[in-house]
Amino acid sequence: MQCPYCKSKESKVIDKRTTDRGNATRRRRQCLGCSKRFTTYERSETLDLFVVKKDGQKESFDRHKLLLSLSKACEKRPIEQDKIDNLVGEVLQRLIALRKNEVESHTIGEVVMNLLKNLDDVAYIRFASVYREFKDIHDFQKEVLQISSASEFADRPSEDTPSWLSVKEAVATFGLPERTLRRYISQRKVRSRLENRVRLVYANDIRPPKDDEKQGRWVDVKSAVSIFGMSERTIRRHVSQGKIKSSLVNGKRLVYVKNQQKNLAKQTNQNQAN
Repeated sequence: MQCPYCKSKESKVIDKRTTDRGNATRRRRQCLGCSKRFTTYERSETLDLFVVKKDGQKESFDRHKLLLSLSKACEKRPIEQDKIDNLVGEVLQRLIALRKNEVESHTIGEVVMNLLKNLDDVAYIRFASVYREFKDIHDFQKEVLQISSASEFADRPSEDTPSWLSVKEAVATFGLPERTLRRYISQRKVRSRLENRVRLVYANDIRPPKDDEKQGRWVDVKSAVSIFGMSERTIRRHVSQGKIKSSLVNGKRLVYVKNQQKNLAKQTNQNQAN
């Protein structure tokens, strides 16, 4: 790998880890010529995806372009680069889940903001100001007020989420499995209607999965740390490997904790105390 500083092609890997939700390998290298360090990424090729812009023009989805815009929004914020990479990976996974070769630019923007809002408020405002083309200070004030009151409605879609979404869009926006969402529709837990042969669902009806008291309950990752007796990083790794059932709801990662797991964690803590 060529060094970006002295152009030497001799280097050694001093650190290696997966990132971008397991879709990429990040390597930290040290040049054997000038001893300076640099980072490289290895990613697998993804499906061809085209973005339909506001004026109707189409262009290939550019992952680097999205990464650059998010990096600018997160500039000088306490956000690690790995988190930004993972955010881009999450956006791409949701777009792929739509199973479309063409995606409207506004759909990408809404998915990004739904995730970014949960990562950092300041970065969210920066991104929103460009994406929504804020005209004056009143637009900023309106957005800040919405964020300030968001904690009162944490289980609801954001005000900017359209009232009616297609099933595919709802799956991408809320992170619910399509099978689960269709079951809610059949059970009339979520209102739906047909429009131009497309099934639409009412976004405000979508809620986080309810707890099953006999089997277990849904908790956020930080709460799961004490329940499982694992570090947050370990839990997230198990989630990515499918060892722990999880769901992404309104940009918040929830994991499913069975009662037997809670009891086991409780016994483990008691044994450690003794």
